[in-house]
Amino acid sequence: MDRLRSFARWEIIIPFCYFLVLFFEIEVIFPIEKSLLAPHPYLASLVFLPHAVRVLATVIVGPKVFFVLFPTILVSGYFLFDSYAGEAAYLLVMEAAIGAGGPPVAYMIVKRIRKNAEAFELTLLNWRTVFLIGALASVINSVTRVTVLGNMTQLSNILEAIAKVIVGDMVGLAIGLVSLLFVFRLVRRRPI
Repeated sequence: MDRLRSFARWEIIIPFCYFLVLFFEIEVIFPIEKSLLAPHPYLASLVFLPHAVRVLATVIVGPKVFFVLFPTILVSGYFLFDSYAGEAAYLLVMEAAIGAGGPPVAYMIVKRIRKNAEAFELTLLNWRTVFLIGALASVINSVTRVTVLGNMTQLSNILEAIAKVIVGDMVGLAIGLVSLLFVFRLVRRRPI
């Protein structure tokens, strides 16, 4: 019963955090990137902070977080991105499924690989494992996104798109983890 209550609490926290971070990404990060990278083609964000929320939510809750992330990404995309213009398009559903599915799949792969280890304790204190899950999720996300949604034919364009998504996801994850580290230090110094 405690696990169910805990999961129910995360069903509220995860969408709130995801929406907040995505809104910050759209209103602050995207305009800065567009102004700095104006002459270059704009395929993917070089700092994608929502990836940190997806990975950390998966690490905290486990693979069942897909059922929270999928509708969250779907609704956020519907209301925050102008390119969908309020339509529940096939593209939006596919992007939500890919974005929500990558971290849980990466979590299960890492857990399966480390099954023979003495203890597979996946907590936020184990930063290397969190980063490994984030990196694997980024690779799964980028390859799936480019393969399923990209209509590119040249290998160089495909590899460039995959690399940009991976770089954006990993930079976003690194910034998210460092930000959490500073927040935890502040909380430890000043109890609430």
